[in-house]
Amino acid sequence: MDEILTASEVAELLQIHPRTVYKLVKEGSLPGRKFGGGWRFSRSEILAMVSPQGSPPPVRKLHTEER
Repeated sequence: MDEILTASEVAELLQIHPRTVYKLVKEGSLPGRKFGGGWRFSRSEILAMVSPQGSPPPVRKLHTEER
C-alpha cells in the first residue's frame, strides 16, 4: 500500500516551503487530492515526479515529530 503524505510532509521531502506545495498543486504541477479539508499526496507519485527517467525513486523514511 502506498504511503499517504500531508502537505507538510511533502514540503519536507522536497525541501521546499509548505506554501510552495499548495502553489504547485494549484498550478497542477504537483499531484494531490483534497480530502477531509486538507490535501493528501501519494509518496510514490511525488517521488516518480521528481526522479530522473529510468532511476528508481530512493526509499527514505521522513523524520516526523511525535504528536
